[in-house]
Amino acid sequence: MDSTKILTTILDIGAAMIESGAETHRVEDSLYRLCAGYHFTDCNIWAVPSIIQSTVTSPDGERLTQIRHVRSTGVNFAQLDRLNNLSRHSCIDTPDADELRARLNETLQKPPQKAWEHYLGGALAGVGFGIFFNCDLLDAVTALFASLLTTLLIRLLSKRESNPMILNFLTAFTAELFILLAVHFGIGRHTGYITIGVVMLLISGLGTTNGVRDLVHLDTLSGVMNISVSFTGAVGIALGIALPLLLLPGWGTPEIMVLNPNIAMSLISCVIAGLGFAFWFHARDRHILYCALGALLTWGVYLLADHFLHNVFAATLFGSMASALFAQILARLQKAPATIFQTVAAIPLIPGASLYYMMYGVVTRDMDFALQKGIDLLLVCFGIVLGFLVVEVLSRYIWRQRPPKN
Repeated sequence: MDSTKILTTILDIGAAMIESGAETHRVEDSLYRLCAGYHFTDCNIWAVPSIIQSTVTSPDGERLTQIRHVRSTGVNFAQLDRLNNLSRHSCIDTPDADELRARLNETLQKPPQKAWEHYLGGALAGVGFGIFFNCDLLDAVTALFASLLTTLLIRLLSKRESNPMILNFLTAFTAELFILLAVHFGIGRHTGYITIGVVMLLISGLGTTNGVRDLVHLDTLSGVMNISVSFTGAVGIALGIALPLLLLPGWGTPEIMVLNPNIAMSLISCVIAGLGFAFWFHARDRHILYCALGALLTWGVYLLADHFLHNVFAATLFGSMASALFAQILARLQKAPATIFQTVAAIPLIPGASLYYMMYGVVTRDMDFALQKGIDLLLVCFGIVLGFLVVEVLSRYIWRQRPPKN
């Protein structure tokens, strides 16, 4: 057995998983199990979003150390699911070095998502959340074109720009400028409603979700790095929204967001947006419907909790717990990473509206309003994080995982 080549491929699998959006704990657990399957001993594996390091003892007694630098990360749930299956099956049948490399190459060479699917995902997500945030017909039309523009910009800019703050700033600036112009010339009517729906395309819950999961598993550095990336991306969005409002004072409409009062319509819009984000994150066909159902479940639980408790924080907490529990169950039924289902299911809870109105308050120099929305933003984020945390801790007792053999 060529232990060096096998270890090289194992680390390449881990790097590809991180690049596809896997949380650090999943990557480390998969690598430990692969090493155990190939009878490596004294395994020491450490992974963060930018690097993987391993030191193991081969079956022949040779001490091997390898490091892999992860140059970029993204979200490709179809790729992540295939890599997860590759890891699971390779732990069982342990192919030789050449066969393992061939399997990885075959997995990575799967055809990428078609461009029309990405645009469809952006359109569904933007329009779905536009309706969710009470857009009327004209607003929905503007949201459709703004979402398609946002998708185009992301596809073009992401090829050259990997900094989430810069990427989100440029995209949010262009989208907000388009929305202001559209409303000014009568194509849409409510700047805020449209912006909030479209900006949800840029606010991904993946970084925060993975960060919280890493912190629960005591992967502190990975958790802080993931959450920091999400924060810098959010700053880019906020600045991108604020600049057009400063350049075109008075063009933005000052209406305060109201969720669609029609309960049935809000639930339907969640399903539409969930389908959109499933396409947006490149989920596999067999997972797309489950992702949409997860968004429906999350918002349904949120509405029930809000109806009985009249407390946004508590409603967010119960909604995030529902999304996390749904993801844990689906992960076991579908034998797929929970991240796929949890990320999309939690999207309705992401506080895009609070972020927008906080920046609107800053731009209009209404600091009391900005402070109020900033506090709302923090409370909702805390509710989401706490809900994830509760389910993650409980799942460790409900579904006990066998520790990897060393």
